[in-house]
Amino acid sequence: MTQPTSSHQRLHDLDALRAAAMLIGIAYHAALSFSADFPWLIQDVAQAKWAFVFQAWVHGFRMQLFMLLSGFFTAMLWRRKGLKALLWHRCRRVLFPCLLGLITVVPAMIGAGSFASQRNAQHKQDAVSVEPAASSLWAAVKLDDVGAVEGHLAAGMSAVNLHPAFAVTPLQWAGLNGARNVTGLLLDRNVPVDIRGRDGHTALHGAAFMGHAEVVSLLLQRGADVNARSHDGETPLKSASQPIASVYFIAGLLGVSFEQQTWEAGREKIVDQLRAAGARETAPTAGQPSSGSGALASAYRWLTETPVFILLWFLWFLVWLVALFSVYALLAERFGWRIRGHWLVLSPANLLWLVPLTLAPTAMMGFYPGIGPDTVMGIIPTPHVLAYYALFFFFGVIYYDCDDREGRLGGSWRWLLPITLLLIFPLALEFATGTFGFRDSLLPAKFHRPASVLFQSLFAWAMSFASIGLFRALLTRENRTIRYLSDSAYWLYLAHLPLCLVGQAVISQWAGPTWIKLPLFSLVLIAVLLLSYQFLVRYTWIGRLLNGPRNRPGQAPPSPPISGVA
Repeated sequence: MTQPTSSHQRLHDLDALRAAAMLIGIAYHAALSFSADFPWLIQDVAQAKWAFVFQAWVHGFRMQLFMLLSGFFTAMLWRRKGLKALLWHRCRRVLFPCLLGLITVVPAMIGAGSFASQRNAQHKQDAVSVEPAASSLWAAVKLDDVGAVEGHLAAGMSAVNLHPAFAVTPLQWAGLNGARNVTGLLLDRNVPVDIRGRDGHTALHGAAFMGHAEVVSLLLQRGADVNARSHDGETPLKSASQPIASVYFIAGLLGVSFEQQTWEAGREKIVDQLRAAGARETAPTAGQPSSGSGALASAYRWLTETPVFILLWFLWFLVWLVALFSVYALLAERFGWRIRGHWLVLSPANLLWLVPLTLAPTAMMGFYPGIGPDTVMGIIPTPHVLAYYALFFFFGVIYYDCDDREGRLGGSWRWLLPITLLLIFPLALEFATGTFGFRDSLLPAKFHRPASVLFQSLFAWAMSFASIGLFRALLTRENRTIRYLSDSAYWLYLAHLPLCLVGQAVISQWAGPTWIKLPLFSLVLIAVLLLSYQFLVRYTWIGRLLNGPRNRPGQAPPSPPISGVA
């Protein structure tokens, strides 16, 4: 096999950048509970808009940069050692940790998430349970106070307007809270039984989700559509099949009372009621041809939407991307493909073709509640998300072959970075969310999403290239401290989220400004993780699995690894 012409002596800068992408991911997750308007499991009392902006900035480029670097290191190992050695390396560093994480990291996250959701739900209930029925229509519905609801309606309150915060109708609110008497009253007042909220759910969805069997029975008696589809295709039976972690999360977010034992008993009755009424988890769309195709669609939805990998999704994506790369490598070896220093790859002109390529998969993303790509945790990656990350991964592949010993990629970081931070990112976020309040003065509403798609695509690439240039300029030689952080970053990222969730739940009600709580929490979290790495991981089989062998001080150093997960 042809050897690369570049010695790539400065790879510590890219390795450190890969580690930084992981470490900033820890700060990203830490910020979510402090982020105003973000539906995280824990809602801290100290929330700020700047925390929302920070997490949106991180999510807009971090994993894309990581995938780019992964493609670079994948190509490097392939060119140096061959495809067989690459595949074995990726099995040891990516596939095996991913599979091991399914029985360690994922259960720990589910347990931590359940704990955090319960704590958050309790805080929410404590905060709203004292609101009297006379204070608002929504409080009266929540308390199932028929007299108070009649009084609010007589005073001119609408029976069909949406909740100002949660965008549900009074009938939906009654279903979510198990308010059977108020449900009957609203239906008697001719409120449509299948009236929908902003997300397309009906009262039957909400009652089934929260396990209120009596309300479900009443709604079915009044003619509720047992196969009503929400905007994301969910039916009431699908709502009744959601995991308890999701129920804790939504209940906490809405401040809805929730008791697990009652919910479990109610859910069993509801599933029987819905199935007896002809319910299906995936309702057919108009003109859907056959039950066979519906079964295939249901299986596909389960394989793509069931959150199997959770935090480990990025490792699972790497498995798929390396499999795709293997096909590319075989063809490249067969036909001698290699790009050497082409200006369309290394100069800022690369944005002229990279951004248009990224527009289509970006346009298919959800953009809720901020910006950045969708997170897919299922067994089969959603095609548009896989294609999106494949663009960054394979750009990293061809970048390695370009032999950029002069550092042309990202060489313009001194002007690219401030433009990206001060212009491109604010426009991407503003057109997606209206966070800063000026998008209507720039473009009509119908152009907001296309503009956000354009600026998000531009931001992901520009921020990635600027980061490469910045780290190349800062890390002119290897630094032992940064080397240590680079080695530890893989473990820190895999282990951080369960600790993060528990920590967020514990401190969520502590007083203090966001600008103190968030940085302090992030530093303590990383410090605890570093201690666990040093004493429990670095010189153990776990450390060897993640990063290769590490000898203790005083022992002969092992051969330097080419890379960790990247």
